[in-house]
Amino acid sequence: MSRLLLLKLASRYKNLWLFPIVLVFFVSAMVSLVQLNQSINILDSRYGTSVWSLFQLKVELRRFYDTLSIYRADPSEFDEVSNRFDILWSRFPVLMKGEDAAQLSKIEGATAQIESIFNLIRSLEPVVLEQLPDQPEKAAMLQKALSPHIAAIDQLALGNYHYNNAFFNRSDNTVSQLQKQLVWLMFGLIISGLLLLLMVLRENRINRYQAEHDSLTHLPNRAFLRGKLTELCEKKQPFALHLIDLNGFKDVNDTLGHHTGDVLLQAVSARLLEHIDHEHGCITCRLGGDEFAILQPRYRHSKDLQAIGQAIIQALEEEFLVESHPCFIGGSIGSVVYPDHGRDASRLLTHADIAMYKAKESAPESTLMTFDYSMDAQINRRQQLHKDLRDALEHGKLTLEYQPIIGFENNCVEYFEALLRWHHPVYGHIAPPEVIEVAEQYGLAHPLGCWVIEQTCRQIQQWQEQGLQPLPVSVNISPAMYRLDLVATINNALDNCGLRKGLLWIEVTEDTTMHSIKEANEMLPRLQEQGVMIALDDFGTGLSSFSHLQQLSIQTLKIDRSFIKDIVDNPTSSSLVNNIIAIGHDLGMKVVAEGIENQAAADILQQYGCDLGQGYLYSRPLHADLVPDFCHTYPAPAAGINTTHRGVC
Repeated sequence: MSRLLLLKLASRYKNLWLFPIVLVFFVSAMVSLVQLNQSINILDSRYGTSVWSLFQLKVELRRFYDTLSIYRADPSEFDEVSNRFDILWSRFPVLMKGEDAAQLSKIEGATAQIESIFNLIRSLEPVVLEQLPDQPEKAAMLQKALSPHIAAIDQLALGNYHYNNAFFNRSDNTVSQLQKQLVWLMFGLIISGLLLLLMVLRENRINRYQAEHDSLTHLPNRAFLRGKLTELCEKKQPFALHLIDLNGFKDVNDTLGHHTGDVLLQAVSARLLEHIDHEHGCITCRLGGDEFAILQPRYRHSKDLQAIGQAIIQALEEEFLVESHPCFIGGSIGSVVYPDHGRDASRLLTHADIAMYKAKESAPESTLMTFDYSMDAQINRRQQLHKDLRDALEHGKLTLEYQPIIGFENNCVEYFEALLRWHHPVYGHIAPPEVIEVAEQYGLAHPLGCWVIEQTCRQIQQWQEQGLQPLPVSVNISPAMYRLDLVATINNALDNCGLRKGLLWIEVTEDTTMHSIKEANEMLPRLQEQGVMIALDDFGTGLSSFSHLQQLSIQTLKIDRSFIKDIVDNPTSSSLVNNIIAIGHDLGMKVVAEGIENQAAADILQQYGCDLGQGYLYSRPLHADLVPDFCHTYPAPAAGINTTHRGVC
């Protein structure tokens, strides 16, 4: 924390240091220009100043050369490069015209050398002004081109120094003083330039720290973790990685506010540092939100993995006191080991993430789960099913089969249940619950539900055109359909096929309805008003209670097949079924028994007063073309169909 504090203080007071340094640099440069101008005036007014002009040219070449060095280290100094280039350029008119030119012409090779340098400077102008701002690396090329000319001018000036002896003898110490001052000014320029360079380097260091650390908890972040994982992978030594998702954090955030949530995250970070990093030599990182990662560099065997996992769980399950609020959270932990579960950072993070979500799904309390390649296969299967389900919807690769529901009293088909069928080219038959789960997860539930409703209505229309009296068909709706205008969807489908209301029914499951009880209480009565009969499917396996049954607009109760299969041999199952039938009747509902496979079970159900039956005893799910023939095997009652389950065959 002391390092972080120093960085913070340095960042806070950087402007206080930057201003005087820049001021010294600017003043030194400006005074240097003024004094240089004074020196030039003195040299212009005295005999023999030609050699001094050569020295000045050498100085400006050297200054321009040095400025290029500074610019290579700090690309923000281009203005100084441009300034030095302009000053260097301004020297040549003095040397090539007027009195100085005349004096220099007396020195052998001076005029040719100056013209050669000027031609070079003129040829470099496009590079300096146009290319150098975007390509700092060009500075090295410029320095290479300037070096021989700087040496030549230096040699030329020194070789003809005697021309200037008379000047020193006649002049006072003005030029000498100016030169001394220029030395000090150059010293100031160099020192301030170095300080500016150090500040740039320090700023880069701060920026790098901020880029690799979380601003809230000051823990290393995802970028740091990826870099560290890559570094450890290159060493090819075993290590472990644990990804943590906090359980219950969202509840704290929603109830106590985001500020309290942030304080809790800081408390979690501090506890992990204390109990995991300091005690076990690990590295804790925050990846974002309520997700953390712990890198375990020292790993020998699976006991080390379990030890760290249990230490994490123990650290998180202890009470957190956040602003006088006691908070209890836990963690779902997904762990991987290098190289068993991956040989690069991306693979390890992906597999740890899969294991973490498997841990979260397995139990609501804190859980540690180590990655297994079967998890990856499940994820790949789910992603493949998602892609192929979208394709199946677009290209008509899904089908519906229809299973009859038989009335015990008249032994007639009362209605059909539409059952979704998908034969996958790789995985074979995909069970409808898995299809619904994939559709819900990847946002395909709405188009899938609409397809089932529309396809069912078209099939009823086709049966009518074949001369079959209209039979209601029930369809199962997914949880996503609760959030849509299901009434309008059903009515539109019926209208498009020219069907009357009441021919399409829906079935809802216990769990879906209980989880969406508010939406169900708003939607189901509206459906009932439109003549849509509603059945509660798989009753007895979910979350519903008798109080909920009273609240919901449900006309039919379907007893789950798990109760029916043992009704003949298990007195407990038989008694439960009898009571469910009685309760359904007391609530004014029709009762359907699912999964009837033998006549003995059918006889018991009829004895208990069950209204309807469904199962292999009567028929397996049928292809649509087989439905008319099946209906002809049952005698048709004289009365037509109505919405109280009076059947027609």
